[in-house]
Amino acid sequence: MQNQHSQTKAGTKICEQIESSEVKSIVKSNQLVIIEMQKEEEIEEKEFYNIYQNLLQNNIIVENFQKEKQKIEFRIKKSEQNKVQELLDSSYPNYLLRQKEIEKLSIVGYGITQDNTVLNRAIKILQKHNIQITDMNLTQSKIEIIVKKIENTIIEELHEKLIK
Repeated sequence: MQNQHSQTKAGTKICEQIESSEVKSIVKSNQLVIIEMQKEEEIEEKEFYNIYQNLLQNNIIVENFQKEKQKIEFRIKKSEQNKVQELLDSSYPNYLLRQKEIEKLSIVGYGITQDNTVLNRAIKILQKHNIQITDMNLTQSKIEIIVKKIENTIIEELHEKLIK
């Protein structure tokens, strides 16, 4: 009998018994980049919307687009990194641009954030391996954790401890 773990690609684990498991899958996305646009003065709402619309008009889909007083930050696919850099350099020369590669860990399962059990277990495993969390987003069906780097062996451990 073949081991069920050998049938999946590294970084993505899917539970075979969907109906009986709280966590349905654990997925690692390692092809992401955070773009940070910094400006000397405060960014007005109109400019914020214009930047977002400019990205959309150029078929660039962003994740987690957010604004602080003098900074805009968003995530893109690594494959669009050069295209975005050229667009921002030409359209917004008054911004200082920074980029950093990240990985996203998604723990998926309907209702997994109704109590803190899954999140507590995941955090303990990440802490044990000294994984630095830079951001975390929760929805009713997904825990999304942004880290600088996470090894596939840690994904395997999360899979073993979180998917029943």
